[in-house]
Amino acid sequence: MMEMKKIVWLWSALMLTACGTRVEVSNPLDMARDNETVEVPWTDVQERLPKATPENIVVLSPDGEQQPSQVLYNGGTEPQVLIFQATVAGNASKTYRLRVGEREDYPSLVYGRAVPERMDDFAWENNLMAYRVYGPALEATGEISNGIDIWLKRTDSLIINKWYSGGYNYHIDSGEGLDCYKVGRTLGAGAMAPYEGRKLWLGNNYVSCRVLDCGPIRVSFELDYAPFAVDSVMVRERRMITLDAHARFNRITELYTGDFERMPVAAGVVLRGPGGRVLDILNKPITMVGYWEPLNTDNGTDNGHTTIGLVFPCEIKVETRLGHLLASTTVEEGVPFTYLMGAGWSRADVPTGEVMSQLIFDQSLKSAHPLQVRVK
Repeated sequence: MMEMKKIVWLWSALMLTACGTRVEVSNPLDMARDNETVEVPWTDVQERLPKATPENIVVLSPDGEQQPSQVLYNGGTEPQVLIFQATVAGNASKTYRLRVGEREDYPSLVYGRAVPERMDDFAWENNLMAYRVYGPALEATGEISNGIDIWLKRTDSLIINKWYSGGYNYHIDSGEGLDCYKVGRTLGAGAMAPYEGRKLWLGNNYVSCRVLDCGPIRVSFELDYAPFAVDSVMVRERRMITLDAHARFNRITELYTGDFERMPVAAGVVLRGPGGRVLDILNKPITMVGYWEPLNTDNGTDNGHTTIGLVFPCEIKVETRLGHLLASTTVEEGVPFTYLMGAGWSRADVPTGEVMSQLIFDQSLKSAHPLQVRVK
């Protein structure tokens, strides 16, 4: 009898492996969701496909074509999550299939790494935009900043390694984009800082970094900052950033630790003066904010307009002071706080502030109503 049960179990496992398992992705919004990342816990994959490994798991679209996928390790040694990107019409659902097979070679649309050859920058990108933050070697020269920098792109190619190569001048647009965004001792494009006593308490450059996952769909990494004073309290900061292929917005998770229970914080976008404007998306309750920069004319050329948006999971207070557009809230000690930051460029695919306003508003809806994933 036991032998018969074992045979039945093995037969069932073989059938699951051969036929695969279904993943239904449902969209609760009226708007279409294009190339949006969905997650399936790896434990669910293995439960239904016992022979699945990160090297042989295949995702099939509804029409039977392979869908690029990635197994996340979240900085560890064991697989944690399977991700792929779904496109689902408004108020509709699609069924994808998982099976064991030979994975195709999926080109990566994301990238990120430390850049020791350029003063320990950490740079990351997807097919839309690139970003960087500054590290310890640059701080040693006296240039201190924990803000976020933007590299403007008008190509879907990955450009970090090319732009950092010797002899390439990324301050001039040679057809792919350029770096004309200035950070200095500011929050730059949406970084966060303690806001105790209505004062911004800025840390220094990151002291260590760790890549958690890198491609083909998601790049994620951690940055640790040395303790810094917030009024009379020493505070530590860990910043984790995640960027997916096709995504306009980065997911930024801040973790503050120290001798406090709750602390006011503000994410900010540096203001540029005449010609810049706060985008008109301050719906009640306020959970999002955006800024359209004045025309950049570095090098005597028309470099277009940069635009930045922030989306929060809670109500925020918005004000323009201390040289920034500030979005403030409160965090708890040792409790991660996640918000979204995204950027666009008028010479690429965000031609006006109105377009960026809509992108920010749409992202807030998507965040509040994520795609629903059901493994069958």
